[in-house]
Amino acid sequence: MKKVIGFTLVLLAFTTQPSAAARLVNDMQSCQAWIDFINKKLESAPSKYDDDDIIIVREGLDGYNQYIQHEIVSPGLLQFTGGDKSKADDYQNQVDTYKESLVVQLDTRYPQNGLFSDYAIAINNCAKKSVPSGQELEDLKAALNTMLKLAELN
Repeated sequence: MKKVIGFTLVLLAFTTQPSAAARLVNDMQSCQAWIDFINKKLESAPSKYDDDDIIIVREGLDGYNQYIQHEIVSPGLLQFTGGDKSKADDYQNQVDTYKESLVVQLDTRYPQNGLFSDYAIAINNCAKKSVPSGQELEDLKAALNTMLKLAELN
C-alpha cells in the first residue's frame, strides 16, 4: 500500500508541475509498459513468425525502451527529486511496479497470442510524443513496419 500511495504522489507531483518534461515522464511509463507487453508476447510468438522478424521487432523496441529510460524517465525522476539519486531510485522502483500493473491490464485486454496492429499504433503514438534519433529511430521504424507485417499474418 505504501508503494501505491508513494507512486500516486509521484504521479500527482508530475501531473501538477507545469513542466512538459514531467508530463512526458508519465506518458513514457505507459509506453514502456507497451514495450514490455509486446516483448512478452514475442516470447510465445506463433510459429508462423519468422525468427528474423522477431529479432527486428525486439531490437527496435529495446532500443526505444533504452532511449525512453535514459533520455526521459531517469533524468525526469532525478530532476523531480532535486538531484537526489536515492529518492530517484525509490521512485523508479515505484514506476516499475506501476508499469507491471499496466502490463497485466494489457494482458487482460489482449489475451490472444501474436501481434496486432493495435500494438504498432500504440508504439507509434508513443514515438509521436518522443522521437529518438539516428539508429534508434531507424530500428524503431523497422520494428513498427515488421509488427504490421506480422499482424497481417493473424
